[in-house]
Parts: sequence; structure tokens; C-alpha cells
Amino acid sequence: MSNKFYEWWKNHRKVVTYGAFIILFGFYLSPIIKEAKYKNQCINFSTKGALTKFNKDDIEETLLEETGLNIDELAKIEGYKNCIN
Repeated sequence: MSNKFYEWWKNHRKVVTYGAFIILFGFYLSPIIKEAKYKNQCINFSTKGALTKFNKDDIEETLLEETGLNIDELAKIEGYKNCIN
């Protein structure tokens, strides 16, 4: 019985080893991917909130002229700043 296993292992060890490394690397990356997903959600929600606030507050035209950005772009910047932590 052990001879059959040895023959099988001898023929498949590279595939099994590479597969194990890929699975372990996936487990290693999983928290990083989740954190990026949560940060993107935070940025999207913060951008929507900032956009609502900027539209209600009637941002002065001087700010828009000084930066050269429109309200949507300013809201994206604000959303990113809120979720940088």
C-alpha cells in the first residue's frame, strides 16, 4: 500500500505542492481583499454624503474656480479623505 502512495506522490508532487501554495496564498490575500472592499464601500458612501452636503451648502463659485474641479470631483476627494484610516 505504501508503495502505491509513493508512486502516486512521485508522479503528482509538483501539482499538489503548487496547488497547496496557491490555496495558502489565497488565504493570505483574503483579508487584504476584504479590507479593500470595505474601503471602497466607505469611499462610495462618503462621496454620496459629501455630494449631498455640497449641493445643499451651495459651494461658492470661487472654490470651484480656484480648484478647477466640479462638485462631483470635490465630493470624491472628500470621500477618500474620510476613509483613508
